[in-house]
Amino acid sequence: MVLGVALLGAALRGPLLWDDAWAPGYDGGYYVLQVTSWMQGAPLFADGSWVYPLLAAFAQICGDVVLGNKVAATTFAALVAGLGAIAGLRMTGSRAAGLTMGAVWACSPLHLGVSAEFLKNACGLVVLAALVAVLPRCEERRPRLALALGLLVLGAMVHKLTAVLGLVLVAGYALPLLADRWSARWATAAWLGLALLGMAALVVGVLRPVDLARFSGAAGMSRAALWSGILSPSESLEALAVHAAPLAVLALFWRRRAMGAALFLVALACTAPGLPFGWDVLSWRLVLMGFIPLGACAAMLVERIPLAVVPVLGVALIQAPAAAEHQSRREPDYAAWTQVLPTLKATVPAGERVVAHRGLCGFVWAAGDRVCENFQPQGELEGWWRIGFGMGEARLAPYCEAVPLLPGYTLVPEPCWQAFRDEHVDDFSLLRDERNPFEPRPAFVYGPGGDTPDGER
Repeated sequence: MVLGVALLGAALRGPLLWDDAWAPGYDGGYYVLQVTSWMQGAPLFADGSWVYPLLAAFAQICGDVVLGNKVAATTFAALVAGLGAIAGLRMTGSRAAGLTMGAVWACSPLHLGVSAEFLKNACGLVVLAALVAVLPRCEERRPRLALALGLLVLGAMVHKLTAVLGLVLVAGYALPLLADRWSARWATAAWLGLALLGMAALVVGVLRPVDLARFSGAAGMSRAALWSGILSPSESLEALAVHAAPLAVLALFWRRRAMGAALFLVALACTAPGLPFGWDVLSWRLVLMGFIPLGACAAMLVERIPLAVVPVLGVALIQAPAAAEHQSRREPDYAAWTQVLPTLKATVPAGERVVAHRGLCGFVWAAGDRVCENFQPQGELEGWWRIGFGMGEARLAPYCEAVPLLPGYTLVPEPCWQAFRDEHVDDFSLLRDERNPFEPRPAFVYGPGGDTPDGER
């Protein structure tokens, strides 16, 4: 059973990760750059995650960084699915429930999205899945408790989001147990207070002060974007289910207080309450993690109604190939961009920099050997070039000569682009669109050289 769902999780990544020779998704180029520079002994970004030595090992074995990253993403997904089966079995004692939880985690459209985009998150999911598998009844055996605490520390070393969700999971599990064990109110309050202080200290140790800016009330898009057609139908439905998951956990786990509290808090966190929503910010990454409590709810449903295994597994298996195909179509057309890289390199001298939107920017840097930023540069603009979207050579001609690249994309000097934008920003909404980066780099996002942060990835 465990091996079967692990192989299913790996197989579903085939059309998503192996459809072409380039790094997948929008963040693929970032991981290629960071792993390559890490292997050379001088990490390009000040991103100290423990995932990079592991990715470097995959690259060494495979003989290529892109190939190694794809194998790693496939392996992470297989491990998460297998651990989901173990977790479901340990929570319920039912093999059907364990099979259901592992299969739902393997087939989840949101989990497919993590595999396509965010390697650090994908690795962190292995740690979170292991925590979900270890926690049931871990208080009865000290080795299991020690393992859970070790996984908590490991998660913090892999990714900040893993650390936060791991703490939420462990806190939710521990607090009901503490309340049961210390019946006196003052003792319960004291232990709960100590637990909260300990969690706060761990979080502070993982997060930097500038990371708190991610939780500010900055403007974001409406969550109606989840159902705007950008996502596949199954992704949109699962995202809707993520927002209902806290109530589902309360309904299905009411007899299992510790795991119920743990998964309720995780489900609530995955709705990103109060956070601004966007495709490249923390809230979307939290929603992507929402398949964890959803899979647990499916397992509990099957435990109570064994015949539910048929429709649950049927729906999970039927929608997965289409979800994977939809995911693969969303990324930039890297094959087409490969054809125009010689033009870009002939126009942008070596040592000068490019501004382009996320995804394209990482590709230009990793495959085109031109340093690229997906934020608006500040200060001196000489030596910067812009891959602009949607304006065309005719509109830009009064300001400077634009070099056509692919349909809709032109290459111009950055001073020219900003002069054009300043005069027409109220005329064209595309000039304040994510495909034409217009905001400076936030303090919490690492830049090359480690002088500014990158922690969103």
